[in-house]
Parts: sequence; structure tokens; C-alpha cells
Amino acid sequence: MTSYMFRVWLLPHPPLEFEPDEEVWRDIEVDGSQTLNIFHEAMFEAFDRWEAHTYEFLTRDRDGISTRSYVHPQLYDGGLSWPPMDDDEIERFIEQAVPEDMSGEAKDRFRDLQSDPPSEGNAAETTIEEIDPEQLGSLTYVFDMGDSWEHYIELQETRSESLDGDPTVVDKQGTAPPQYPDLDE
Repeated sequence: MTSYMFRVWLLPHPPLEFEPDEEVWRDIEVDGSQTLNIFHEAMFEAFDRWEAHTYEFLTRDRDGISTRSYVHPQLYDGGLSWPPMDDDEIERFIEQAVPEDMSGEAKDRFRDLQSDPPSEGNAAETTIEEIDPEQLGSLTYVFDMGDSWEHYIELQETRSESLDGDPTVVDKQGTAPPQYPDLDE
């Protein structure tokens, strides 16, 4: 089995008054046989969260295009990863939000994924290895669908040996904010 080390950045969140002076990240090593749900639990602890909430992972290709959604087991219904867009909506989105230098091939892939979205995955049943981290560009992890704490995740290292036990925080920078900032006032 293979293990993976991911860097997980907590993104600034002005509505919750989280605008740090330095990047806040955690390097987390996880075994390829462990599920996205176990990875979620490791991030939950690594960022000092205390109240459980639903979450979602979005895989992204090397062009930053969302390729599939993996959701909290309670949200999973086997539906689509996101609502399909019609051709006009897709073209308007490309015109307004997609970088001009994105290749035509990437734009076509985006069109295909938006018009015919893949089915969502269940984070409790999907292993790290199944998402093929070495082929991904990145992941987005959104914790607490109400407050929407967003995290950007990139693979840092792949190891050919298994990780015994739970995922491990191997390095970190910055202080995680309270899960609910107004509770500390």
C-alpha cells in the first residue's frame, strides 16, 4: 500500500473574521487505504474543530476544473456531483470566470463535466487511493456547509510504504481560528 502526505491550507474567511497574517496549513500523512472520511477526521482534529458538521471534497484536475464531489455520508444519496448547466450557462461561466489562457481542451473538459456531471461519491466509502492523488491537481475540502470553512489541498509526497495507524500531522504553520469566532468574545 502507499501513503500520501498532503498540505492542507485553511483559506481566509472574512465573513468569520479569519484573515490571518500568515498562511495556516497542516501537512497530514494518510494511508492510501484510508477513506476520505478518515482524512476529514484528521483535518477536523488538526484545525482544532470541536463540533461535527457535514463536509464535501471536490477533486480538481491540473487545470483546476472540478471533476467529482465526495460528500459526508449523511449527505450522500448517489445523485450528481452538482446540478447540470445548460449550454448558455456554461458559456457565460467560461466567459466570466475561466482564465483566458486555459486551453481549448480544458474548456471542452469543463463543458462536458458541467453539462453531464459525474455521480457524487460517498466519503465514507471512497479511499484515498481511489481518488488517484498523483493524477489530481488539487482537492477542495469544505467543512460546515453553513459557515463554509474552505481548505485547499495539494499532494506533497508519495511514499511506497503503508502508514500504520491513524493519519498523522507531520508539520504545521499558523494558528487555526476558533470554529465559531463569536463564542470566544
